[in-house]
Amino acid sequence: MTAPGTLTIRIDDHHLTFEVEGGTVHEVPVGPLTLTNGPLADGDPPPPASLTNALGLVHDHLDDLLIAAPSIGAVPAVIAVGPHATAMARVEIGVADVPPDYELARSAADEVFRTLAVEPVDERRHNPGLPLAHAESIIGTCCVILGIMRRFDLQAVDIASSAADTSGTGG
Repeated sequence: MTAPGTLTIRIDDHHLTFEVEGGTVHEVPVGPLTLTNGPLADGDPPPPASLTNALGLVHDHLDDLLIAAPSIGAVPAVIAVGPHATAMARVEIGVADVPPDYELARSAADEVFRTLAVEPVDERRHNPGLPLAHAESIIGTCCVILGIMRRFDLQAVDIASSAADTSGTGG
């Protein structure tokens, strides 16, 4: 069970679901595959302008969310869940098993992003811990997680993993 006021963000292929413990649920129409098939689709690896546009799209959707639900911006803790979040944690630690209550620091998320953003998908497939099913979407995942961390000025997010998060992608 999570603490009251904790924001849980489910990262699915084409949307993000924000749920404050004991509160309301909001959905944002952007996810890793939205970015992978949209602004990040014009290169392998995507050019810097495409990365900027992907981060900007996430930021714009989060701005809309904060207009609709301003209290979301003042939550005491954030937990990211789903196969995409788990894939990012797996790359950061370089192994398949994400420890319970794993905390992804913003500096580590930035480093993963900087490393993966310049690798073509064939090179990304060789990163320790990265599930093959996420080799194409991991840059989109980085943009989503970094966009959230930057917009909410977070120094870290907790990554909650489950057995269901270890291979596939979310809906």
